[in-house]
Amino acid sequence: MNPVFEAYNLIFYQPILKLLLFFYKLLKDFGLAIICLTFLIRTLLFPLDWKNAKEQEKFMRIRKGIEEIEKKFEGEKKNKEILALYRKEKINPLFNLLSSFIQLPILYTLYKVFLEVPNQLNPSFFGVLNLSNPNLFLVVAVIISQFLYFKLSFRKSKKERTTSFPQTKMALFFTPLTFLILIKLPSAISLYLLVTYLFLIFERVLFHV
Repeated sequence: MNPVFEAYNLIFYQPILKLLLFFYKLLKDFGLAIICLTFLIRTLLFPLDWKNAKEQEKFMRIRKGIEEIEKKFEGEKKNKEILALYRKEKINPLFNLLSSFIQLPILYTLYKVFLEVPNQLNPSFFGVLNLSNPNLFLVVAVIISQFLYFKLSFRKSKKERTTSFPQTKMALFFTPLTFLILIKLPSAISLYLLVTYLFLIFERVLFHV
C-alpha cells in the first residue's frame, strides 16, 4: 500500500468512519449521527477557527492602510510596504490558506464516508429524509447559512461600510457554485455543511468576531 494513502487512511478515514458508525449505533439514526460527528469535528477544530477569526479581524483593521499603500506605491515597493505592515501588526498572510489546507483532508474524508456508508445502513433522517439522495431543501438551507456566515465573517465597522465589498461578492459567487455541486451529491453532505455553517455562525455571534 502507498505510504501516503496508508497514513491518510490511518489518520483521517478510519477514525472518521468509526466515529460515524459509533454515533449511528448509539442513536439509530444516520442524520443524528452526522450531526453529532459534525459537532465533534467542529469542537476539535475550534482553536484553529478561533485563530483564523482573529487573523481575519486584524486584516480587516489594516484594510484601509493596505488600500492607501496600493494607491501610493507600485510593483516591488508596494509589496514590501504591505509585508512591512503585516509584520508590524503581527499578521501571517498565509495562515488562512494553511488553515483551509489542513481541513481539506477532513472534507475529502467526509465526502468519501458519506458516499460509501449509506450502502451499509439505513440512510434516513428521522425516517423522513433519505440522506443518500440529493435534497433541494437542505441545499437551499446550506446556501442561506453559507451566505450568512460570509456576511458575519467579513462585516465591517460602521465607519468602514461601503456599498461595494469584495467579500460579499465572493459570497455571491460561491452561492450558485455550492448549489450546482450539492444538488448532485447525497444530502448527507448537505446536512454536514449545514450544521458546520450553523456552528461557525454561532461562533461569530458568540464572540462578536
